[in-house]
Amino acid sequence: MSIPTDLGALKAEINKPKVEEETDTTEEVDIRNTPYTPESFDKAWKDFIDLDKLQTLEKELLNDYKLENHTITVSIPNEALTVGFERFRADLLQHMRDALKNDHIMLKSQVVQIEKEQMLYTDREKFNYLKEKYPALKDLQEKLGLDPEF
Repeated sequence: MSIPTDLGALKAEINKPKVEEETDTTEEVDIRNTPYTPESFDKAWKDFIDLDKLQTLEKELLNDYKLENHTITVSIPNEALTVGFERFRADLLQHMRDALKNDHIMLKSQVVQIEKEQMLYTDREKFNYLKEKYPALKDLQEKLGLDPEF
């Protein structure tokens, strides 16, 4: 490109619309989509749990999960443990995708409330609980004339 010497040519050069070169910026991404079996999924999941970098509480979080299509849902017992799960969530997702060679795998967490059982304090409450659990105990109580309060 030469430099214009007169002012009119300089203005024309400045006001000239710039022609931008079109560049193709699309990258080809190789998305893995290898099918996997429930057995291979369980093996990859257990391999991650067996890693030494996880703490005991974090390993316990991974015991309750559900797989639907390519989405893994981890059930977390309370909101406070969500932060601990998020610490290793990316590592778990990357491990599962690499182990199963499938990039369609997604990972999410769901906070679920665990039902609390009623505490049994008196002998009668304990005995009634056992009668519900073992119906033969009721027959034994009637035949022997047992009183749990005695």
